[in-house]
Amino acid sequence: MAPAEDAPTADAPAPRRRVVFPWAWIGLAAGGYLAIQQTDQTVDIKNLASTAVLLLLLLGLTGWYAVRGKGPLGLRIGLFAAPFLAVYLIGTFYEFRFNGAGQIIGLHRRGASKSDEMLSRVPDNQSAESGIYDWGPGEYDYPRFLGEGPWAEAVGPALARDWQANPPVELWRREIGAGWSSFAVLGYYGVTQEQRGEEELVVCYDLRTGEPVWSHSDPVRFDPEDFKGQMGYQGPRATPTIANDRVYTQGGKGLVNCLDARTGERLWSVDTAEQYGVDVIVWGKSGSPLFAPIENEGEADLVVINVGAPAGATEGSHDASVVAFNAETGEEVWKSGWRQTSYASPQLATLHGERLVLQTCDDHLVARNASDGTIVFEHPWFGQSANMPICSQVITLPENQLLLTKGYGQGASRIQVSKEGDDWSTEPLWSPPIKPVLQTKFSNVVVRDGHAFGLRGELLQCANLETGESVWRKRRRPSFGFGQVLLAGDLLLVSCEESGELVLIEATPDEYNERGVLQALKKDDLCWNNPVIVGDLLVIRSATEAAAYRLPLAGTTEEPSAVDEATAETASL
Repeated sequence: MAPAEDAPTADAPAPRRRVVFPWAWIGLAAGGYLAIQQTDQTVDIKNLASTAVLLLLLLGLTGWYAVRGKGPLGLRIGLFAAPFLAVYLIGTFYEFRFNGAGQIIGLHRRGASKSDEMLSRVPDNQSAESGIYDWGPGEYDYPRFLGEGPWAEAVGPALARDWQANPPVELWRREIGAGWSSFAVLGYYGVTQEQRGEEELVVCYDLRTGEPVWSHSDPVRFDPEDFKGQMGYQGPRATPTIANDRVYTQGGKGLVNCLDARTGERLWSVDTAEQYGVDVIVWGKSGSPLFAPIENEGEADLVVINVGAPAGATEGSHDASVVAFNAETGEEVWKSGWRQTSYASPQLATLHGERLVLQTCDDHLVARNASDGTIVFEHPWFGQSANMPICSQVITLPENQLLLTKGYGQGASRIQVSKEGDDWSTEPLWSPPIKPVLQTKFSNVVVRDGHAFGLRGELLQCANLETGESVWRKRRRPSFGFGQVLLAGDLLLVSCEESGELVLIEATPDEYNERGVLQALKKDDLCWNNPVIVGDLLVIRSATEAAAYRLPLAGTTEEPSAVDEATAETASL
């Protein structure tokens, strides 16, 4: 029987296998990426989700080739493992540098950090044995983190609104040790914290010249890379607090110091991590010391510290989340709570006539009686110190209300605090309770005329406090990034994360109106530190550099600054 004409012969080629998966996987990944970019999430959340899509794309394609591709099995497995091996090797010998959005901004060989390199170029630990001869308060001081109020605000003369016609004048610039501390300023002097090699320092600078007057060092080095390679970089985070001729500090690993403000001599210290058996959280102890002055006769001035908790702490297993020390002696006055603290600082607030210490924890806002530490109320506020931390301060508003803000896609909430007899309660005032505005990650908001201004990711945003709705938001180039916001009268000063710029903007809900730009610090260097204004003096720093400027005042052109009028001599060391 003759074969059918269309029957295949032995020499006919095998039908080509249709390759579907790689193209379908690429299309799915592209669709996922585009969908992420169309959301209203902040840039850091978008970058995190986009990175996950990229990793899944790479894993899917290399995995498919290892299983279904052509060629020797060893080659296919090698190609599957190569990208992951390359990332591992690069991470072993080099350090990726990330900004607040999670974007890679540099690659540096592991080894000596910037602060280590500076160790030979900055003064060793030294004291001003004879004391600073002209130490004393000024007309406008900024003695602690964010100044004197619940948000960063400079109280002083009105600033000029046109920096093109009347630009700021640089007074000095110098290299500085690593860290995210800001300056606390009293009179002519500013105190900050730095990392220099293996030493954690508190340094007092003469703001007339930028020269160090005294420094105190401890053999402590905090580096988030010790915690499973986390980002964040080395150095102390908290800002010193100046009160009663003393300087109170908390280092990156929880070492609390009380120093003589005139000489830098240590008066007392407490290693809180060791004394209270708590863990140093991933990005370090960032809470600045809270000075709580005497309220009732017979009580002592207090220094309140966010101490934290050990891993896995539960109610009843730990009682020192927050500790108050006698400001004069360093003795413990009270301790309270079991929850892990956030990266924000404790703060004083008067609600219903009672003085409270407000503290954000991993998943709650906690309010305590300032005199004895008794917890009076808690309010749910989600956060996790290991991956979605709370860094922003609680904002006190009129009529016993509070404003909470947080990044990582969360937003803001305005709450009413009520009190009947001895019973306290809280109630959200917006609907929904958390609005997708003011998603502050590393920064804080400022408040003026019923509106809050803050950095929502890389956008500067104005929100109506009555409704919780966005009024305007602005992206600029170079980007604000994850910088900081300072209020001065009816003006905002926003320090940019990477460009080194300080931007002058009108603090108005009407519209975004940029009035000037100052290249305050060098470019391409991270700045997460808060700027400070004292009178007409601007003091600003990053992790590697500090600078001071004279700002023009409203209605003047070249009026001398108090800093310029003072003698250029520093106190004897």
